[in-house]
Amino acid sequence: MVNVVLGIVERANKVLVIKRERGDFVGLWGIPGGKVEECEHIDEAILREMSEEIGIKMKFQSVLGFVTEIMHDIKSTSLIYVCHLIMDKHCKITNPEFEYKWISKEEIEVCNDMIESDKIFIEEFYLKKSQNYLKLDCYCDEKGNYFWKK
Repeated sequence: MVNVVLGIVERANKVLVIKRERGDFVGLWGIPGGKVEECEHIDEAILREMSEEIGIKMKFQSVLGFVTEIMHDIKSTSLIYVCHLIMDKHCKITNPEFEYKWISKEEIEVCNDMIESDKIFIEEFYLKKSQNYLKLDCYCDEKGNYFWKK
């Protein structure tokens, strides 16, 4: 099982997303984050990942929810912790590792080049705050397209 942290950062009613350049879902927009290292707490992992990917320090606020996600095509299970982070309102992103943008709720809903599971995480954990645990099954069709089932 792989432990993963994702960090939701909001500014002016928009959420920070990055374009994936390596690993899974290359070329798609998603919530920044990455794998938890051995002997690392969740709050430490997400702050490290954000520093590496975005180039700035943030403040850990809370864990919004967690997900067990099974990637059936590669027979892998991930435990994903979706965290809420605070970015100083005067801070500017100056040296990001990845292309980034701020995206509104309305843009997220119609975005065709965003990781579908990340859209679900933002909707369920951050916008609706309707639950704190999700079970997701990820499948890949014969054309290489991924889709998720709750």
